Amino acid sequence: MSLDVTPNFPDLRQDGGRGRVADRVVQEIRHFVEVNQLQPGHKLPAERILIEQLGVSRSSVREALKVLATLGLIRINHGDGMYVAASPESWDTNSNRLFDATEENALRSLVEIRLGIEFAAATAATMRATEEDLDRLEAMLDAHEAGLRSDPNFVWDSLGFELALIEITGNTWMYEIEAQLRDTWLSLSKGLRSSVARYFEWLAEHRAILASIRSRNVAQVQRLVIAHISLERFEHDIESRNHPPGIPGHE
Repeated sequence: MSLDVTPNFPDLRQDGGRGRVADRVVQEIRHFVEVNQLQPGHKLPAERILIEQLGVSRSSVREALKVLATLGLIRINHGDGMYVAASPESWDTNSNRLFDATEENALRSLVEIRLGIEFAAATAATMRATEEDLDRLEAMLDAHEAGLRSDPNFVWDSLGFELALIEITGNTWMYEIEAQLRDTWLSLSKGLRSSVARYFEWLAEHRAILASIRSRNVAQVQRLVIAHISLERFEHDIESRNHPPGIPGHE
């Protein structure tokens, strides 16, 4: 069902850049639906219009649309367009879920990028690392284990092992990308890390990766990295955080 409404979205390049771009696109679409009281079946502006008026990239718009579709707020008919799938009242009551979903989608993208970077880094480190390099990594893991076992206030060094591994390769571009990923991970994953906290599991996986690097077994290192950055485990952790045991309907 088409609606005679002229889209008028703000140019997000002019709003000071507060928050992730995809999150702000989600909020602008939500605002458009509420202001115009769009009902299920009403057609939304085309992706091209959103990109032009909001002044954002195609990837940011598509990430926002994916979040809204996942929540059941819009329906995307490929080749036809996008339609409202829930009433404006439903969009309002989904405000917390909107935030959670955009955060989760960003974390999911980050995990996927980590997989590519760390797969390449571990492969390169296996071929280039000296025994002194590997001894330093071993000492780092020993310190992590000692902290976990003896210090109740120990703070897990997120991506510390991975950054140290990349440093061994000498690839400064890869290191800068991973450092940015860590900053983003720390800013987005606080709730997930506190609810999951697989510290001893992650430590054991780091030790296995290091042992395989010492043996120069490239294929095994690659398998262990893929298992460590497990997309399946990530999805399980997200589901566990959203539906912890004991909540009715989520046993």
